[in-house]
Parts: sequence; C-alpha cells; structure tokens
Amino acid sequence: MSGVIVGTAGHIDHGKTTLIKAMTGIDTDRLKEEKERGITIDLGFAHLLLPSGRKVGIVDVPGHEKFVKNMLAGAGGIDLVLLVVAADEGVMPQTREHLNILQLLNIKKGIVVVTKKDLVDEEWLELIKEDIKKELKGTFLENSPMVFVSAVKGEGIKELIELIDNMTAESCEKDIDSPFRLPIDRAFSIPGIGTVVTGSPICGRIRVGETVEIFPKGLISKVRSIEVHGESKDSAYAGQRTAVNLSDVKPEDISRGDVISKVNAMMSVNRAAVWFKLLKDSPKALKNRERVRFHAGTGEVMARINLVEGDELLPGMETFAIVDFEEPVAVVYGDYYVVRSYSPVYTIGGGRVLFVNPPRLKRALKDKALETLKKAKEGGLEDFILGFVSVFGSPHIPVKDLMPYTGKSFERLMEAAKSLSKKGKVLVLCVGAEDEVFDIKFCEEKREQAKQILENYHQKFPLSEGMAKEELRSRLNLVGKVFEALLDMWAKKGIVESRGKTVRLKGFAVRMDEKQKKVADMLLREFKEKGWTPPSVEELQALFGVEEGAVKEVLNWLVFKGDIVKIGEGLYLGREWVERALELLREFFRENSELTVAQFRDMLGTTRKYALPLLEYMDGIKATRRLKDIRVAGVKLYEQSNKGEPSDGS
Repeated sequence: MSGVIVGTAGHIDHGKTTLIKAMTGIDTDRLKEEKERGITIDLGFAHLLLPSGRKVGIVDVPGHEKFVKNMLAGAGGIDLVLLVVAADEGVMPQTREHLNILQLLNIKKGIVVVTKKDLVDEEWLELIKEDIKKELKGTFLENSPMVFVSAVKGEGIKELIELIDNMTAESCEKDIDSPFRLPIDRAFSIPGIGTVVTGSPICGRIRVGETVEIFPKGLISKVRSIEVHGESKDSAYAGQRTAVNLSDVKPEDISRGDVISKVNAMMSVNRAAVWFKLLKDSPKALKNRERVRFHAGTGEVMARINLVEGDELLPGMETFAIVDFEEPVAVVYGDYYVVRSYSPVYTIGGGRVLFVNPPRLKRALKDKALETLKKAKEGGLEDFILGFVSVFGSPHIPVKDLMPYTGKSFERLMEAAKSLSKKGKVLVLCVGAEDEVFDIKFCEEKREQAKQILENYHQKFPLSEGMAKEELRSRLNLVGKVFEALLDMWAKKGIVESRGKTVRLKGFAVRMDEKQKKVADMLLREFKEKGWTPPSVEELQALFGVEEGAVKEVLNWLVFKGDIVKIGEGLYLGREWVERALELLREFFRENSELTVAQFRDMLGTTRKYALPLLEYMDGIKATRRLKDIRVAGVKLYEQSNKGEPSDGS
C-alpha cells in the first residue's frame, strides 16, 4: 500500500499552474498576491483522479528564482516529477536549477511536459525537442517520455494523464513499516477545528487518536482528525497529501520544516556527517567552514560545512563533511538535502545525511572515519550500524535506541543487527531485558583489560578467591547491566568464572607458600583456643610477629573457605564456635520466647564486646530477630531443627 505524489518543476511562466488546472480543475494559486501578480509564490496543492480509479496528490511549485526556497519545500516528497518547459522559450535558467535540485534529492521518475505548443509551429517544436534532449543528457530524465500539450486548448492533456496513470501504476517505493514522518509545509488554524498542518508523509502511517511529537521542537500533540485529498480518513500513509488536525499546539508554535513523527522516533539534530557533492556548474569552489543554506525536507537552516579533507572543494567534486547547524533540524540517516549559497543565493550542491549528532572525531580516526562514511553512503542499515558503533556513535547501544538516528523500525534494525552478528562484525547481547549491539573491537579491548586487571589482582592477592565484581566493573568503566552481559559472555567462553560477588580468571587457584601455610595453621589454632573471646587482627599480628597485610590476607582466605566467620568489622570467630552458639540459641528458645543481650553474654561466658556483634550476626543470618531490646527465634533455627513451633512474634 502506497500513495503517489506528483510534482511540477520548471521556469517561471512556463505554465505549471495552468497545466495543473487543466488536468484537475483546481487552481493551486491560493494567495491574493499570486492572483494579482499572476505568478506562483508558494506551494500549491491539488489531487487528480486517474482513469484507473487511483487518486494522486499534486504539488505545484513556484518557478521564480526568488522562490526556489519554497520550491525546495515541496520537492522533497515528490515521486513523479513533471518537468515543464514552454515551447516558445525552451530550457531556461530555472529549468536547469530545478533539474539540479531534483537530481540532488534523488528523484528517479519524471515526464517532460512541453507546454504552449499552440504558440509555435512543428518545425520549432522539433528544435525545442532536440534542445531539451541535449539538456537532459546524463540526468535521470534522459530517457523519460516527452509530452507536448496546450493547457489552453486542452491538447495532449488526456495523453498526459494516461501517461501519469501508467507510470504511477508501478509501485513507487514507500516505507510503510517505519515510524511515520511528515515534513510540515503549512500550519494554520481553522475556526471550530483548531490547528491544522499539511505535508507529504515520506514513510509510515498515522491514525486518528495517536500521540505524536513535533521535531525538532519536542512538542507533544494528539491527532484529532485526518484528511487525505480533502476527504476525512481514519489514517494516512506515505505518499498521500495529508492534513492533520492537532490538539494542544498553536500554528505559531510550528514552522515549515518541522516534522511530525511518533514520540521519540526522531531527535533534535545539531550536526551531521554527510556526503556532499558540489555541482559542476557552481560558479566557485566551496571553502571549508563556508556558511550556507541547508535544505532538508520542507525546511531551511543556516549551517557551516566542515570538509573532512582539504580546505576547499572544486565544482563537480564530491567529499564527506561535518555540517554544523545554527539551529536544530529533524533529519535521519539516508535523508537527501540541497545546499544553496548564503549570498547571492543559488543552488550549489547537496547530498545525503549519514550520521546525525556524531561525536567530535579524533585525528587518529580520520582514515577510519572516511572508510566508514564511504561504506555508509554506498550501503544500507548494516553499514550504518557498523559505522555507528565503531566511529560515529557509541560502542554499544540498545537496538531500539538506533531508531531516532535512522527513522527505521525496530524490526528492520534488529534484522540488520542479527545479520551483522552472524557475519562476526558486531555482537548482539541481551543487556537487562533489551537487545544491545556492540562493537567487536570495544568488547575485545574490555576483555583484555579485564584479564589484565584480574591477573594483576591474583598476583597481588594470591590467597583471594577473586576480585569484587563491583571493583572490576568500576575499573572497566562500564554500567552495571552492560558489565554483567560482558561478564556472562566471558564466563561462557571460559575466560573468567564468578562466584557470588567475586570474579576470577578461569583456572585460578589459591596457592599458599610455606609462610602463609604456617600463618593459617596458627590462626586456626588461636581461634579454636580463644573460643568466644577471639583475638583482634592487631593482637594476632603482634603474636605471630608478621606484618598486618599477611594476617589479613590469610584471614580473608580462611573466611572464604568457611573455617573462620567474620561477625563484625575486625571481629572473627572460629566456625565451630559459631555453630556452638547456634546450638545454644536453639536450646534456649525451646524453653524461652525472648532473649536479651545480657542473657546471651552469660550463655557464652564472654563479654558484651563479643556477645553483641555475634548476636547481630545471628540477626543477619535470621537465627534471631530483634524486637526493640530483645531477640526472638528466627526462621533459621527452625529450618535447621524441626523441633518445636515458632514462638509468638517469630
């Protein structure tokens, strides 16, 4: 399903508006000034019912050189162009400029319409025909049909309409599946209805009741009603001249050049990496950083073109550039644009948008950037994704977040990402609940960095079973979910292994030297003998005559093994003494429902200094549960022993 937009192009007073009226009965000159001066100043719109029963939208553009800006606002959505040339004048300056614009916008279909045939004889028509063919050589219209008409007498009009019907019967490629985009060419208010905007949607479809966003301003609105070719509809899609009634916005809040799309489907763009071609008939070279008029969609903004290579671009040459906009625009990957000089104003070139809002490039990446830009220009979504994660964006990004950069649907982006993954050019990992695409080089660098960090850690702490995951994540400078996804991948590949909150290199095993083994034996003996009045780290250090680090290292290893239990900051107990305390608690709660710190202290035969931290440890493992100043039995006691029932409050 797709609609078709037919547009006019050509020099002033060559009969474009008269031709449209002869075909449709609609006078597209709607402004008072247009009526008075007899020339088209702004865009005009009509629709035509074809013999096949299909209806096409028509955009009539002004031909005067002063109004090329308005012509550009209507040319972007054209599927089939009628290049109008008056038989009595032939090809004129605006004929050539309009033709250049059509080519820069990548319009591929057209009909050459020679008007005013009634004003010349057959011999002159033949001369004009040959002159037009000469001018069209090498352009997309070189082999296009040519029709001779007289709008005043109605000659050739029927044949032209039949030709339009035949040429539009073939599908004009439209992307219906991607998010809706309508570049606005008019915004006005109708009493009793409110704000209405019009335009030619270039992709997707929209329905009454949908919430939309107006880019680049970020205004949120709702679709009240839709008209297509003057008829009320429930929806509209790409290729149909569409009028949309919007709520909660005023006409003065909207400008020609703004774009209606789905919420968050686009972004406000301040700079773009582009391919640019300077027309061969441009009167001068383009200087680096030159100020120009940038036309995309229906809008015009001032901008500066930063050439990626060289200080100037000669006529007929092409290059890649970074365009800095003086005010935000709404463009995406693949959009075609036209550039006109600042002053005097004339069309000098154009090209294609490749990457929007790219980061500042480092000089070291210049060669890689040029290669990436070339592939993105010549290729499709896969080349865009590859270029985004490797140079012109972020090294990893959720697939759905690529939508505002490309204007494409999630399904198409996901398909392209998976295709790249199968080819081994990117990685697609599940991060949290979302599919995220990763640059392979980035993943390799993080993997090697992680291996080096863990290797250094194991050398420094040979008795530690592993490094804290959070510390490794911080040193790799990764967000939590991305770190977990990479860690999971490394574990599956046998590079690392994780346990709880720690991670280590695969195959790493604790190896104690003789000195450490001796310290371990002494620690175990000391904690066994001291019972519920254990020594502090400082006391152990003084007792063994070794440095503090050696005691802590071995102590931490024994804690990891489970031989020693850490009950508080700087306080440790032998495992068997913790188990004995648990058994004493179990016996106590068989006969009692409440326990105080003093009772627990007396039960162990120790001091409050040790009893309180141990009791808080018991709270932590749910052997006890604190209620103000007393403890009651916790669930752990009943999980380990099937004797008795929990007391009230437990």
